[in-house]
Amino acid sequence: ASELVMRAQGNVYHLKCFTCSTCRNRLVPGDRFHYINGSLFCEHDRPTALINGHLNSLQSNPLLPDQKVN
Repeated sequence: ASELVMRAQGNVYHLKCFTCSTCRNRLVPGDRFHYINGSLFCEHDRPTALINGHLNSLQSNPLLPDQKVN
């Protein structure tokens, strides 16, 4: 209950689970990430189609720590 968590699109993640779906690196406060179809991607590993603007479900967000969940 006192553990810090990260949130993306209404989902809650343990800090150790908030990782890029491709490279598995942890995303930390200040990192930019992409949330696509339920998966997290770091800026470097975002799907190539994003560069061409083909995915409409993109959420690009700066990462901020969330408060404790009670």
